[in-house]
Amino acid sequence: MSANNPFARLPEAASFTVTSATVSDCAAWPPEQFSAEIPGGKDVSPQLSWSGAPEATKSYAVTVYDPDAPTGSGFWHWAVADIPADVTELPEGAGDDIGSGLPKGAFQLPNDARAARFLGAAPPPGHGPHRYFVVVHALDVESIGVPADATPAVLGFTMASHTLGRAVMTVTAETPPVRESAERIEVSRLVPASAGAVFAVLTDPKGHVDIDASGMLIDAEGEPVTQPGDRFLVHMDREALGDVPLGKYDVEVVITKLAPEQEIAWTVEARIRPHVRHIYGYRLEPAEGGTLVTSYYDWSEVDEQTKRRFAFPVVPESALKATLGILERTVRRRAA
Repeated sequence: MSANNPFARLPEAASFTVTSATVSDCAAWPPEQFSAEIPGGKDVSPQLSWSGAPEATKSYAVTVYDPDAPTGSGFWHWAVADIPADVTELPEGAGDDIGSGLPKGAFQLPNDARAARFLGAAPPPGHGPHRYFVVVHALDVESIGVPADATPAVLGFTMASHTLGRAVMTVTAETPPVRESAERIEVSRLVPASAGAVFAVLTDPKGHVDIDASGMLIDAEGEPVTQPGDRFLVHMDREALGDVPLGKYDVEVVITKLAPEQEIAWTVEARIRPHVRHIYGYRLEPAEGGTLVTSYYDWSEVDEQTKRRFAFPVVPESALKATLGILERTVRRRAA
């Protein structure tokens, strides 16, 4: 995060106050205000209220700008012009595709993704925290006079000589770095159900059969698991894959981690000795609209001799993604 101040060389203007029911000044964006490209993101514009603008104000503009984006020019996430002077609030979600929450006369300019709407935060993974300047500009004209397809930079340039005041709030966002390990795969999906409903499937031996995307799991025996060390039996049929002539056999699933409604992980013990000890698991996080479920497969602890005997990953990323889709369907069917 740089120390770049986007207002350092602009004409001075009076200060007034902007607040938000969505996020506090200097706090991090909630998940809904992230880009839809980020798991859990919804591209929902924040609620904004402002007060104390100069008396001569004839209109407002609202902008959201990230000066820390690795572009050389920052990144404009939202720009709204010609907000009437008697308006002092925008509801959450006002910046959707049609500007449904904007007052009459106001319009959205295309952001730096060339979409005339609010675009949520999406810092590159591992790039560190970014700042988002949420600004209400008080202007001395009723209409700023820029075309609807102008860029936010053109809006900013035009506003420079008409700005009476600025209300500024700074928000932050950060995307964790992508794991550099080549021995772990993670995929995520928002499942529209409670963590309890999802966890009920994952702790049920027959639930593992229900969500299998490979076609190898035929049936399972055992009680729902409740703690690390619990085991259950799974009947397998390798012929479903047609790759290794193992035929039908049984494996034991051994729970290695279990935090109710938060995380479950296990390894598999089969007739191969020593046991491979690769780990499968799911993490669950509450999210708007349901539960963010992350499926992972980790073979980093497998010994080097075993790694030479088998081709890892045994389970590809595409299979994890497919299983998450089947998991959502299974949870929905069980609820019905």
